[in-house]
Amino acid sequence: MYPGDTRSKWPSTLLTDSRVTHHWDERRALGTAYLLNLTTMLDRRAEATLMPTADAMWDAFYVYGAEGRWGDPMPLPIAWGYPIMVTRDRLSREVDALLAR
Repeated sequence: MYPGDTRSKWPSTLLTDSRVTHHWDERRALGTAYLLNLTTMLDRRAEATLMPTADAMWDAFYVYGAEGRWGDPMPLPIAWGYPIMVTRDRLSREVDALLAR
C-alpha cells in the first residue's frame, strides 16, 4: 500500500455497486500472496505491466471469470495489470468481454 494509507482515508462512497465488498488488509496478506504467486500469473499480465518493486502488490487489477473460486491455491486471474493507470485499457477490454457473455 501507499505510505500513509489508512482505512479512515478510503472514500467508502467511491464504489457503491451492491456487488462490491470493501476489505482492508492492514497486514498486506493478500498483496504479499499475489507477489509470491506472480510467476504463476506472468502469462496473463497486461502488455504494459511493470514489474513491482514493493513488498506487496497494490495498485493492481485482477480479473476473474465466474469459475474463479478462492481457496488454496489462489485462483489464477484471466488477466491482471500493474499499475492500474498504465494498464487500464486491458482492464477495460477484459471487463467489457465479461459483460458481453
